Amino acid sequence: MHADQGNESRSETGQGPSARGASVASLREFQTPSLEAVEQRRSQLWTRTTGALVAVVVGVLILSTWPQDQALSVPASTMRTMFLVLAAGFFAFSARQEMHLGRLSRMLTDERVLTAALTNRLHEVELLSQAGREMNAILEMPVLLGTILDTATDLLGAGGGSVMLLRDGELEIVQTRGRDDLLGRRVRLGEGVAGQVALRREPILIDGSVDRESFPGLAERAPYVDSSMSVPLIYGDRLVGVLNVNAPEGRAFTQHDLRALAVFAVPAAGALENAARFEAQRARAEAVARDATEVVR
Repeated sequence: MHADQGNESRSETGQGPSARGASVASLREFQTPSLEAVEQRRSQLWTRTTGALVAVVVGVLILSTWPQDQALSVPASTMRTMFLVLAAGFFAFSARQEMHLGRLSRMLTDERVLTAALTNRLHEVELLSQAGREMNAILEMPVLLGTILDTATDLLGAGGGSVMLLRDGELEIVQTRGRDDLLGRRVRLGEGVAGQVALRREPILIDGSVDRESFPGLAERAPYVDSSMSVPLIYGDRLVGVLNVNAPEGRAFTQHDLRALAVFAVPAAGALENAARFEAQRARAEAVARDATEVVR
C-alpha cells in the first residue's frame, strides 16, 4: 500500500522535475523575434493581402463580363457576394494581424532604444569610475586640475570650461580650457552663475540667454555661449569649488549631461581634497627640513 502511494507520489511529483526541466529547456530555446523579422512578416502579410484583393477584383470583373447565354451553376450575383465576403474577411484578418505585428514592432523598437540607452549609461558609468580612479591617483595639484577639466570636457563633448577653487571666501579660476585670460579672476559667492552655484550648492544648466536678475553680477561672456553647466565641488559638507563646462557651437547640454557632470564632480572634489592635504603635508615637511637645516648650521 505504501509502495503504491510512493509510486503515485512519484507519478505526480516525480514527473515534476522532468516537466520543469522541459519547461526550462523550452524557455531557453525561446527566442524573441527580431525587428527585421517582424517587418518582413508585415511586408509578406500585405503582399498576400494585395494579391488576394487583386484576385477578388479580377474574379468580380470576370463575373461582370460573363456572357449571359452561358449559365453558371451558381448565380453571378451570388458569386460576387461570396467574393466580396471573402475579401472583407481576409482584409479583416490582415488588419488584425497588422495591428498585432505593429504593436510588436513598436515594442521591439522601444526595447532597442532602451537597450541602447542602458548600454550608453553603463559605458558612461564605467568612464566616470575610471576617471575617478585616475584622479585619486594624482596628488600634484596643477596636474590634477588639468586632468579634471580635460576629462570633464572630453566625456561630455564640451568646447571649453574652467575649474574654480574656494580661496579666502571667494571663487578663483585656477584652470581653464579655451580662456587662459581668465586665470586668476575671482568671483564672490552669489555673483554670476558660478557664484550662485557655490552659494546654493546646486548644479545649474544654462540653455540660451541668461536672466541677469537671477544671476546678479553676471559678467559678459565673449564669445557668447548658448549652453553651459556649472556644478559645485563638495567634499563632505565643505565647498571646494565649482566646475564649469561650455557646449560647443550648435550643441545644447541636457539634464542627463548635467547629472553626469554632477556625478563626476563627486570624485573630483575628493581628489582635490587629497591633493590639497598632500601639498599641505609636503609644505610642513619642507618647513621642518628647513628648520632642521638651520639648527645644524
